[in-house]
Amino acid sequence: MKPNHFGLITSSLLFLTFIVLSLVFESTTYLYIASVCPLLIVPFLPDIRSVQYIKPNQAKGAVRLITMENKDNSDSDFLVILFEQGFVRWNARRIYFNLDDIMKDVYVKPDPFAATMTVLKYDLFPHRSKKNWVGISLPQLEQRIGQLSYTTNEINRLVIQMSDVNELLQRPVPQPAAAGRSVGA
Repeated sequence: MKPNHFGLITSSLLFLTFIVLSLVFESTTYLYIASVCPLLIVPFLPDIRSVQYIKPNQAKGAVRLITMENKDNSDSDFLVILFEQGFVRWNARRIYFNLDDIMKDVYVKPDPFAATMTVLKYDLFPHRSKKNWVGISLPQLEQRIGQLSYTTNEINRLVIQMSDVNELLQRPVPQPAAAGRSVGA
């Protein structure tokens, strides 16, 4: 549910107005009215638990965003989000990641117990106000997990095609040079 900024600001100003009136006129009636105003503010508060932001520099190694190089030293079309089990709050609506946090050429130790989930194009959403932030719809992933042999608690990798992210953000997709042709600047 989207927060109603007008309602939040109006109800907060109403609360502050009655607090000031109770102090100026030393009136308990205005104070009683002000004590009810927080009940008017609550419906307009944004639901901060409905989204989760991936911030690798604050997660202390609990999550990493990685693209790997292909054999021909070109960029891979896959973004892998590695995270510790329990890092993702699966009850949230979306999880957001920043494209500026992607690391390249990082060695990933093979994990025979890794449970990977593919994120499809229709699972991705651009952030409304933050540039280079992309959201993943967790309810859609959970719905597909029901058809797999593992649960959300076991998943520790999400794989996304970078071409889907670039298309979502309407950025040009880097094309490798054809064999035998030079690239001019």
